[in-house]
Amino acid sequence: MAKSYHSRAVPDRLAANARTSAALETGVPIGVAERDLCPVYLDLETGDSHLLVFGDGESGKTNLLRTFLRGLMARHSPDQAQVLVLDYRRTLLGAVPADYLLGYAGAEPAALQQVAEAVQALGRRLPRADLSVEQLRSRSWWQGPDAYIVVDDYDLVVTPTGDPLAQLLPLLPQARDIGLHLLISHRAGGAGRALYQPLLLRLKELGSPGLLLSGDPLEGVLLGGQRATPQPPGRGVLVRRRDRPTLVQVALSDP
Repeated sequence: MAKSYHSRAVPDRLAANARTSAALETGVPIGVAERDLCPVYLDLETGDSHLLVFGDGESGKTNLLRTFLRGLMARHSPDQAQVLVLDYRRTLLGAVPADYLLGYAGAEPAALQQVAEAVQALGRRLPRADLSVEQLRSRSWWQGPDAYIVVDDYDLVVTPTGDPLAQLLPLLPQARDIGLHLLISHRAGGAGRALYQPLLLRLKELGSPGLLLSGDPLEGVLLGGQRATPQPPGRGVLVRRRDRPTLVQVALSDP
């Protein structure tokens, strides 16, 4: 029987302006944890580089992406972070100001072109064979902003004719070295099959963290031995390699 993570200790709604943003914490605050009601941070710079989000309709997938983006921009300047958005339903339209926006793709032709341009730019950051250990550790052989590729409803992006994000596959193993971050949301229905698609399978193999929002447990185990379960909007189980699964309530960011 799937374990229930429902807890009355976690509020059903948490306004974004109610988050505690301790200045010394690394990463981006996204909500609070059930076990101690302390802020939960996603650190995609010094920790795992990517994030997967699974949930049914109205479960809070888009809100999580919006909350992360607002926190990212609050803690980083445009010189430190640039965002490419793939958003076929246009749910994130206007969520990223122009000075942070690397590109916005609302359909496949634009997605193919803009991902290709990002791959070309990021490919120039791949480490050369003659770099010293110190240079590799400090990531000092290139300068520029980290690239955040944010995809809402990845299930709409992948079609029988292809996947614009497949161009990123060769770069994923060195994502931290070149400043590449993927944040991908996908509906919970069909997620068990989707995890065998090349991009999601590679991200899973790399141990990328994930947030399991509301979904049907019959979909099967998705990440870290965990299944999605019915939850209130914005509530889900955060699965990370270095921590036990944690029930979190994501802060609500109004459109």
